[in-house]
Amino acid sequence: MSGTYKFKGRSGHSAPVIGGSLYLWGGTQPDLPLVHDSPEKRKVTSTVETFSFSSARWSSHLTRGTPPLGVSGYSCTTFRSNIYYFAGSCGHYECFHNSLNVLNTLTMSWTQLHPTDESRMKKGHAEMLSLKFDGTDYLFIVGGMGPAPAVKHPQFQYEQFKRGRVITNEQLLYNLSDGEFK
Repeated sequence: MSGTYKFKGRSGHSAPVIGGSLYLWGGTQPDLPLVHDSPEKRKVTSTVETFSFSSARWSSHLTRGTPPLGVSGYSCTTFRSNIYYFAGSCGHYECFHNSLNVLNTLTMSWTQLHPTDESRMKKGHAEMLSLKFDGTDYLFIVGGMGPAPAVKHPQFQYEQFKRGRVITNEQLLYNLSDGEFK
């Protein structure tokens, strides 16, 4: 990339670091169509911007595969050369997801690990980290906010919040080896 990088403003995104690079994907952006899904939206969300700490330069990378629909307020964490993305909002009126997706930063390709379903609360603004426990690698997801869930689990709290949204302390554990939520 030559010349000055034209950085797009955005909000509701994360910027995880792997190795010597910062990765920037999604978020609410001026050119993001406010629809559930469309070719135009997929075009915008198929791009990942990276910042190299060694060269102090931004670059833009086109990804392969299908990026998640939860483009704003998602949770993310890194593990090895992968960035895991959970849940988030589509960007149009109150549409939340609970899918789990991974971006392989070596191949810049997306894979959906678990689709959106009704057994987990559809939400944004949760927190996620990767951890190893008893020799097994996990993703640990805590909290979030979204519409009232179809299934409320008795061990967690669900509190009505603004504009009909619910905040929760739900905790999910995803086993990276067997691909199952616990």
